[in-house]
Amino acid sequence: METSQFRIQDLLSFGYLYLLLLGVIRDSMYFGLMGVNIILYSSVTDILFSPLAYLVDEPYLTLVFVLGIYFAVIQPQFHEKHKGKSWYKRIFDEEKREERFSEPSLISAELVFVTMLITFMLLGTGLGRGLGMSKKMRDQECKHNDRVEFVDGETEEVAIIGQNSLYLFYVMKDQTQVSISPINGVVKRIQANAIELE
Repeated sequence: METSQFRIQDLLSFGYLYLLLLGVIRDSMYFGLMGVNIILYSSVTDILFSPLAYLVDEPYLTLVFVLGIYFAVIQPQFHEKHKGKSWYKRIFDEEKREERFSEPSLISAELVFVTMLITFMLLGTGLGRGLGMSKKMRDQECKHNDRVEFVDGETEEVAIIGQNSLYLFYVMKDQTQVSISPINGVVKRIQANAIELE
């Protein structure tokens, strides 16, 4: 039991570090394509919580992550715990499952597959969205649906392209560059999709 708990803790720790690294690379690609070095505008907290933000923000990533945990960790442990029981033998072909789970290379292959799938999905969305947004900025085709109200009372209709705990990243009308405003002390209110609602 201690070995399986150790394995789960190892997988979760490595999984978190893996998602952390992928999140930094993804954000760097996305914002970098628009001329922003996101690392300069990110706090340590933003970076540490980025894996959780991606799991919440991208439902498909959460599904793949859960399936990966299921196939690589939960399913083999479930088999090991219940393999001698009569109800288990009625539901599953115990011999085939025993053969499958006794070969760690198969489980490792599933884990590698899920890892590569998450890598391609995260980096692909970062690259694709970054290229799409940078093209819209160059062609001035951004939808300025969002409204930002500043502390001094000025209000701007903008296209918000990102936000973290410290800064708001947006494109103003007739601009081809990203504007960056600190949230604390500068931005009073952010209304996403405010223009469409009216």
